[in-house]
Amino acid sequence: MAFSNKLSESFGKAIEQSPYVALDPIVKYNYSPKGKNLIFGRAPAAEEPSDLLYLGKVFETATGTSLLGADAWLDTKFPHVIYITGTRGSGKSMDLGIIIEGLARLNEPSPVQQNITPVATFLIDTQSQFWTLRFPPQGDASRTQLSELTDWNLQANGLADAAVFVPKGATKFLGDEKELTLRPRDVLHEEWCALLGQEVYGPQGHLLAEILEKLDGEDFSLDDMVRLLREGRLSASVAESSRNVVIYRLTDYSRTGLFDPNGINIQDLLVGGRCNIFMLRDLRDDDKALVTAILARQLFIVMGRYHQQRRVSDFFGKDKPDREFPSRVWLLVDEAHVVCPNSGASPAREALVEYVKRGRDAGLSLVLATQQPSAVDDRVLSQVNLSLSHRLTFQSDINAAIGRIPTKTLSGLRIGGTKLSDFGDILRLVGAGQCFVGDHATSRTILVQMRPRVTAHGGQSPI
Repeated sequence: MAFSNKLSESFGKAIEQSPYVALDPIVKYNYSPKGKNLIFGRAPAAEEPSDLLYLGKVFETATGTSLLGADAWLDTKFPHVIYITGTRGSGKSMDLGIIIEGLARLNEPSPVQQNITPVATFLIDTQSQFWTLRFPPQGDASRTQLSELTDWNLQANGLADAAVFVPKGATKFLGDEKELTLRPRDVLHEEWCALLGQEVYGPQGHLLAEILEKLDGEDFSLDDMVRLLREGRLSASVAESSRNVVIYRLTDYSRTGLFDPNGINIQDLLVGGRCNIFMLRDLRDDDKALVTAILARQLFIVMGRYHQQRRVSDFFGKDKPDREFPSRVWLLVDEAHVVCPNSGASPAREALVEYVKRGRDAGLSLVLATQQPSAVDDRVLSQVNLSLSHRLTFQSDINAAIGRIPTKTLSGLRIGGTKLSDFGDILRLVGAGQCFVGDHATSRTILVQMRPRVTAHGGQSPI
């Protein structure tokens, strides 16, 4: 067990010194001084450490009490909204992998998990690079990673239960990928209008509303929708040309293979310790957003009902729900600006807003990673309670990222003989894999060196 006071059970001496000296003292934090364990995302409490995942080590000295080399942990018990920002190559995909490794079931027990309650995870993989989570690092490309794992006293590992979904027609190179198809019944009226480029309250929008009302409660297909349109019994007053526009757009979508009456059912994917990876690189951005919208909304509905049934059962002493689900679910979104932009149409926006604003009592956590903080919807980011801020360069992105850090930023940093007093300049300086972690339970952001992944990393730059 790595959360310990024993040196033999620690994560090695990977961090013994740092060039960074923080000029602000840390006056509030959740810290165990004997074991040098710093916990983010949880207020201090006298309880046995559990439901923690290992992030890395503190990589700064500070005036007053210095936490250099302390092990940094992330709480997984409380539903979080986590915001990861940084330029390309700064470590965002590493962070997503580290979080999943801490939540999912691994092939072998690992100290990166501290008494984790089984959690179901869903990953929106917009670049199709996280399939490697299933495998330990191997080959020449992993030499550096394997050496780092030795330094950190960690062993290579892989996910024991990971389902990889790919769009219909995409290349399957693992051999056991599952086809990703969506049920038309799970798409809302306004989402159909946005996908087909139609006004909600226009003639075509009215036709779509009538179709969905007619087929309500059925596992229908796009062909069923087209059939109703061709029969001409819906809104006879609508011009034939308007009717044909909807027919043509639906026919085009039917060719993509994205929709099927027997598409994914969220309830079948809610398994404790399982990671569901949706590799969406081959889809258009609108379709990536639609997949995200349906996942977020269905998780909100299913988990909300499940926890409500549990609460009612406990209150009245009735039988538990017929079907057991994990008590907590994490949805992780890579390149969040693609599926939840600050402007323009996106079916995922409203679904994610509802997810973060009302999903806490349903046990729902959200992790958003982006290289463009200024391009992500503000209503979602207003709910952030923990942030990981990597290197950024553009001032607009720096301003947007700083504006969503849920604690005080560092006001001064000394490196060598240079003193920096602007947090934007400080963010431009940090190296790959280094980030400032901020949460409500800590008085200021703290610089952390993220640990190496124990699973294979698929986000390396091509040689």
